[in-house]
Amino acid sequence: MEYQSAVKLLFTNSLDNLVFLDIETTGLDPEKGAKIVEIAMLKVCGGIEERYESLVNPGLPIPAECSKIHAICDDMVKNSPLFDEIARDVFSFIGHSIVVCHNAPFDLFFVHRELYRAGVPAKNVRYIDTLELARQYFSFGSNKLGNIAGAIGVEAELRHRAMADVLTMFSVAKYIFANIYRKDIDMIESSVYKYNPDKRPPRI
Repeated sequence: MEYQSAVKLLFTNSLDNLVFLDIETTGLDPEKGAKIVEIAMLKVCGGIEERYESLVNPGLPIPAECSKIHAICDDMVKNSPLFDEIARDVFSFIGHSIVVCHNAPFDLFFVHRELYRAGVPAKNVRYIDTLELARQYFSFGSNKLGNIAGAIGVEAELRHRAMADVLTMFSVAKYIFANIYRKDIDMIESSVYKYNPDKRPPRI
């Protein structure tokens, strides 16, 4: 498949055709009304890095317990766009790239659901989950993104803000990809999400 050539590049320190994505939300489950309050992406393509980030007005109050985690409060998002207003920009930014997330089922389900609600045709998305790679190939004390980063000497200035986590994930991914290559593994098969608006998208 066409995407395999991009995946092989992960092992040559030439990460390409990838979009690193992270979101912050009002809760853990969009099926119970949780919404995105921030989205950030870093695209690596042709040796060029491009960033996209936006606060998002969720159209509902942000619970205090969530604000304690990501430090985003109602006043910060009241003048921000609704996801509907940025949906096509998000869709266009991802394009045909492979998406890289840490705990991809969480992020991609939220993004797919918001795209669907916005009337943007949610395509199948090929993705690589650094959380699954960490579990499969490494023995970190904890596989949380911040703990992995600390273990390999990477520090994030603002934990749990979307772009800070994207940049941390980028550094963690480079470490993971390089060390998998040293283990003589020369291919990672990206997984695919096929979106179903009525339930969590299955991994196929």
